[in-house]
Amino acid sequence: MPSIFSKHTLGLLFALVSAIGFSAKAIFVKLAYVDQIDATTLLALRMIMSVPFFVVAIFWQKQGAAALHGRDWLGVLLLGLLGYYLASMLDFLGLQYISAGLERLILFLYPTMVVIISALVFKKPITRSICWLWC
Repeated sequence: MPSIFSKHTLGLLFALVSAIGFSAKAIFVKLAYVDQIDATTLLALRMIMSVPFFVVAIFWQKQGAAALHGRDWLGVLLLGLLGYYLASMLDFLGLQYISAGLERLILFLYPTMVVIISALVFKKPITRSICWLWC
């Protein structure tokens, strides 16, 4: 059965939708703060709404992928909790103190700041290939 979307078109569509959603998140959080909803409740709602997408991604990616063992699943779970939950919680808490526009600017400039700080700390020049990817 032929697909109406090529993999390339589908990838572009996913990237576009995720960029719009990523940018709009701060606006929705700021609107929720007006109604006195706290960061923990907002984060819980975000986690609940994201679970179906993660479940679909797990089953979609499972086809042809190497099996994870118990210790691997534990590592993935731990990294997910620390990476996704902690970063989201700090992001939501930070939105109580700064504007949505400044938060977006910080998040989109984060890779560039990492490259510059890494160059200063490790005293390595920023090459054209690194700058093309992140700057």
